[in-house]
Formats: sequence, structure tokens, C-alpha cells
Amino acid sequence: MSSDQPKPKAKAGDASEPHPFPFMRIKWIGFIVTAAIFVATTISLATQGLNMGLDFTGGVLVEVARAQPFGPNEVRAKLEHAGFSGDTAVTPADGNKTALIRLPVASTGGDVEGMTRKVTEALGQGVEIRKIDAVGPKVSGELFRGGVIACLLAVTVIALYVWFRFESKFGWAAFITTFHDVYAVVGLFSITRMTFDLTVVAGVLTIAGYSINDTVVVFDRIREMLKKYKKLPFARIIDISITSTLLRTTFTSAATMCASLAMLFLGGPVLFGFAAAICFGIVIGTYSSIFVAAPMLLYLPGRIPGAKINRGGEEPAPSAS
Repeated sequence: MSSDQPKPKAKAGDASEPHPFPFMRIKWIGFIVTAAIFVATTISLATQGLNMGLDFTGGVLVEVARAQPFGPNEVRAKLEHAGFSGDTAVTPADGNKTALIRLPVASTGGDVEGMTRKVTEALGQGVEIRKIDAVGPKVSGELFRGGVIACLLAVTVIALYVWFRFESKFGWAAFITTFHDVYAVVGLFSITRMTFDLTVVAGVLTIAGYSINDTVVVFDRIREMLKKYKKLPFARIIDISITSTLLRTTFTSAATMCASLAMLFLGGPVLFGFAAAICFGIVIGTYSSIFVAAPMLLYLPGRIPGAKINRGGEEPAPSAS
């Protein structure tokens, strides 16, 4: 036979099998890491809770600055000597030349102007009051409830969107993955005792959207590969899908991380919590799309797109309808 004769075209479903990285063979690593995150977060929330910011506790936040660096213990001692409550929180910033002083409601007595004058006198000469924020206890309670409701609604609506776009199996995986990412970010702030305020809630909601974007990209590729490789095991199709989207995910995460790191180091104390939530959320969201969302498809109940019944991750993938 002449070598110049055209080769027969491949039939549908007979595409050459690629050689992806075997993510599903090491899925147990992801399960162990996820379990560790869940346990650490739960223990931290149960034992020490969150270091609630002024937005959620009520009180007054005073930003002071001077040429000489502040020492948190020095500032706290001076404020206690001036009659302020021992619950006063002092956070240094800008190379310790700026200090954020959070005073509880009981310390202010409702007289913000008198409290500000008292703080200035306690800290001595050369201190500049840059900003004063006051939040009442009723408003702070409403803000906290609103933040919790916003996070729960975001996770639920995202799961419903994936449910209707794909199948119930994918919807459950999206719900668990998004909840995992949000819970992990909350755990970070509980363990490190960083201030948890409204800007962090905004960061958590941003991470919920970012995480589901990565997850949907992987799920969409899985659905595409199910049509292309009809006889491969479902676990191998997941490996192919993750491998084919890995480069895109890496570049997207790296670009977003660069912007987030700029906010973290240059944005000052106001944006620090938001930027920290975004940076950690990018890492945890990328990880969860690969090692949480995709492996769970092997075990969650429900049908695979194009299948009558999902009989397990190691059986050949069914032909798409």
C-alpha cells in the first residue's frame, strides 16, 4: 500500500488517549489536607472565636501617628493609666509609626470628642489623630447578621447555579467546595487573630466567586471530555480535564495573586484584612478545585451528564446523549 494514501478518519469517540497527571491516584492527600483544615478551623472557632472588628462589636477606632515608633504595650499601658478599659486593642502599622486603637463602647461613654481628647493627652506630645470611626452596638449587630446572611446566600445561590447548569452531583460538589473555601478563610482569621470586619466579609464573598469560577471551568471540561472519550474510566476523564485546565488556572491565579500582594503590602491597614483574605483564598480556591471538587464527583450521588446511572468512578464513562 502506498504511503501517500490518506489515512482513514478516526470515528467519534475513538480519540487517542492522552497521558494526564494522575490526580485521582493522590486524591487522598487532598482529603487529608481538607480534613486538617476543617478540624483546625472548628477547634479555633470553638475555643477562641473571631477577633471581631469595630464593625461588628461597636465602639470607636482611632488612628494615631507620630514620628517615633509606637510600642503596642506602651500605648496600651498609657491608655489604661488614663482610665480606658483593659479590652482596648492596639494594632501597629506603617512601620510602627501609626497605631490603630480600638476602644469598646463602655470606654467611650458616648462622648467621642471627649474620648479623642483623652487619648491625645494620654499618648503625649507629637501625636496626630488621623481618623476616628464610631459604630454603635445596634448597628454593629445588624452588620454582623447581614454579613453572615450574605455569605450563606452566596454559597447557596452558587450551588444552585451549578446544579441547574450541570447535574445535582456537580451542584453538591460546588456547594461543599465553596463552603470549604469560605470556612477555610474564616479559619485563617480565627487562628491568626487578625481583625475580622466588613472588608474581610467582602473578601470572603470575592473568594466564593473566584473559587466557583475555577470549579466551573473544571466541571465544564469534564463534561466536554465525557463526550470526547466515551470509553475511559470516569476517574481518568477527571485527570484529563484537570490537566488540560491547569495552565489556565495557574496563570489566572498568579495574575490575581500579584494584584492581591500589592494590596497586602502597599494598601495599608484598611485593606490588609481584605487583601489577606484574597491571597489565602486564591491558594485555597485553586487547591479545592483540583483536590476537593473534582474527587468528590467520584463519590457523591447523582448522574454523570449523559449517563443513566452513576455506577462509580472506575467504570468506563457512558456515552453522552
